[in-house]
Amino acid sequence: MTATTTMMATTTMMTVTMTTDRPIRMTVQNRLTITVAILSVLALTVVGLVLYTVEANNVASRNSASMTQEIAEMRSFAQTGVDPETGKRFSSVDQILSQFLAQNQPDEDEVLFAFLTDGRVLYQGESNVPLSGSKAFEKAVAGVSADGGEINLSLGGDEYEGYVLPIAAGGQTGSFVVVHNVTASHADLTQVMQIYTVVALAAALLITGISSLLARRLLSPVTELRQTAQSISGGDLSNRLATRGNDDIAELGRTFNDMLDRLESSFETQKRFLDDVGHELRTPLTILSGHLETMDSHDVDDVDETRTLLLDETDRMARLVDELLILARARRPDFVRPVEVDVASLLGETLAKATGLGQRDWGIETSPTITMWADRQRLTQALLQLAANAVEHTEEDQSIAFGAGSDDSHVHLWVRDEGRGVPEEIAADIFDRFSRGSTDGNGFGLGLSIITAIAEAHGGTVVLDHVSQGAQFRMILPKGPQ
Repeated sequence: MTATTTMMATTTMMTVTMTTDRPIRMTVQNRLTITVAILSVLALTVVGLVLYTVEANNVASRNSASMTQEIAEMRSFAQTGVDPETGKRFSSVDQILSQFLAQNQPDEDEVLFAFLTDGRVLYQGESNVPLSGSKAFEKAVAGVSADGGEINLSLGGDEYEGYVLPIAAGGQTGSFVVVHNVTASHADLTQVMQIYTVVALAAALLITGISSLLARRLLSPVTELRQTAQSISGGDLSNRLATRGNDDIAELGRTFNDMLDRLESSFETQKRFLDDVGHELRTPLTILSGHLETMDSHDVDDVDETRTLLLDETDRMARLVDELLILARARRPDFVRPVEVDVASLLGETLAKATGLGQRDWGIETSPTITMWADRQRLTQALLQLAANAVEHTEEDQSIAFGAGSDDSHVHLWVRDEGRGVPEEIAADIFDRFSRGSTDGNGFGLGLSIITAIAEAHGGTVVLDHVSQGAQFRMILPKGPQ
């Protein structure tokens, strides 16, 4: 048993050491910060793409509307066929094209071209070297000049789109061309998106920094929880978390503190139990060992005498173990199982059992119709223990009485006797473990400790009342459930 315990303790220490020394590669704070950073970049990227797409479509729509308007005006001007300055019909296609270009001003990034019948090319708008005199441009226009249509080409690093409208009059055919510099039209949008990219990156960095600070602040209880758990692994159960606020993290800290309280209480109970066992079993074990060593196995009388003594010591040890086990279980949640208890009935049943403890003048002092919420068996155990103590300190035919009373929130249960009473010098320590009410007692001094444990498990306490004769021990217990 000792070897197994030692091995378990060694294994536990090794496990604790491994747990404490294990490095943390990625903290929750880092994960949250990285996640927020990625989500921020993704969100800002999506917003930028949507913004660029919408604005690019708006630019394309404006360009298309502008070209459509110019083409519609050119068609109307050619169909009218009247020079607005002279009031006479145009005599040639070149005159129609020249006159239209002379009286129209193109939009920004737009150029109007007139391909005359003699091969000349006129334009209206800002001078645009890549298109003016460009063979590729003239070839693209010539390709659709018969029926008209759209053209697209790339010159000098810029993208262009346009529309060719054939103009026919007097057997001659020319072409009217509207061209938009798509690259120039998107220049403002490109500049805006560049600014947006810089601002978005700055915003992402700011959000990441703020999220890191907030994560560190919000998760500081978790860090403290980890550090406290590590200190517990090292054997220190006194540390507690500082909880603030009413959020989930604060509630986690309170729950952890409650767990530590129960754990510390359990360890203290176990330590006390082991100390008590070691303290009280040492003497009977020494007696057993000494008598066995000195016993003459050939002497029948010596063997019988030793056997009787050892059986008595064994019974005492069994009783001691039972009492210590009761104290060890006293802090378990299932130590008491409360039900509604009628106090008069409880005292009547307890009196019937107590009469077997000794020839005494037994009686009951109680108020009628008192009920409480308690464990009936544990209260019976406590009252019988008090009765046994009273029997031990009284003589035959002396009075021992069970009593009960109540106030607004508590029930008072007591056992009073007319015996020798409790000496003043030990009254203050009477409820301590292994403290006896007299020097000639046969018990272990655990009876009142058990009674105290039962009372505290109910949320109450035990007191020694001052009476003129004998002693009165009183349990003060709450009426309602705890």
